[in-house]
Amino acid sequence: MREEPNWGMTGKVAIVTGASAGIGEAAARAFGRAGAKVVLAARRAERLERLAEVIRAEGGTALAVPTDVTNTHQVENLVRATMEAFGRIDVLANIAGWGRYDWLEELSAEDLRRQYEVNVIGLAEVTRQVLPVMKAQRFGHILNMCSYASEIAVPPLTVYASTKYAVEGLSDGLRRELMPWGIYVTRIHPSGVTGTEFNQQARQEGGITFRSFPVGKISRERLAEELVKLVVRPRRTLFISRLYDAPGVINRLFPQVVNLLMAAWVRMKRRT
Repeated sequence: MREEPNWGMTGKVAIVTGASAGIGEAAARAFGRAGAKVVLAARRAERLERLAEVIRAEGGTALAVPTDVTNTHQVENLVRATMEAFGRIDVLANIAGWGRYDWLEELSAEDLRRQYEVNVIGLAEVTRQVLPVMKAQRFGHILNMCSYASEIAVPPLTVYASTKYAVEGLSDGLRRELMPWGIYVTRIHPSGVTGTEFNQQARQEGGITFRSFPVGKISRERLAEELVKLVVRPRRTLFISRLYDAPGVINRLFPQVVNLLMAAWVRMKRRT
């Protein structure tokens, strides 16, 4: 008789992409404290090793596997190293992300491609390679980092928002596709998150300064705690701050008003 799934974190094997900083780093530490065996994936090897040491010092188990999610061979190595070390994969937290805030024609070809390669293709590739393991286990949980940007596309986040629309659709389709194997898929829509490098990176090199709402923000540590809760008590979606729902609702009910307001905002930013 097949063993019933254990939705707790103790003993689970969790891969965390984007683990070298920000939300990924906080999530990896939270999973480790909750009793999971954490596999750290990101490009910056030295940061991963330091984080692995921190998790071990806190009583957890961690394995650092330097990985660029846009490199298929490195993703293969990530899955292989995880299986060799722990023999299973219970949780995949797709947190790695990249953005550049600017008008579309001002983005370089590399800026344009990389946002899709990291946020969509990389996420899908890691998921694709993990799925055979989870299907064989007939158990798993995939956490996909989405955004409120997928509820309303705001310039100059136009390209970044489009990648998150894609992640939302991918997550919803996968959830239905994987239900027969006991694999759960959750999409997470964080509000503004403090303690990350993301916004600073996204507007560097002459990009447009974009400030998120000053209210409803949470710390990366609080978000990490919510991710642990999702594994223990799975949900289809998680919207972190209901204050951020208002723009999405207005966009659905009064799209022409939103269009006019956004156009006025764009003209103002263009002049400055």
